[in-house]
Amino acid sequence: MLLRSALKPVLSCREVTGATVGECFACARDAATQLRKGWLRVIGAPDYEAYLIHHAARHPGTAPMGERDYVKMFIERRFNGPSAGRCC
Repeated sequence: MLLRSALKPVLSCREVTGATVGECFACARDAATQLRKGWLRVIGAPDYEAYLIHHAARHPGTAPMGERDYVKMFIERRFNGPSAGRCC
């Protein structure tokens, strides 16, 4: 086992999980996406993808805002809205 580690220190995805390298990359990409979404939620940043899902469900037949307009509106409401400066 020690010799194997010296010759090939990194195991392939197939050896560890039975998945192909492409499936391992897809899994890593999905994990990174979830971490990014979680981090954005923690810091209170706008989530344009969530907005698009909400808009499609609640406002069918109307065009959603572009990402730039959505972020601008989000920031305006967050920092200049009626609850700006409040912690709760």
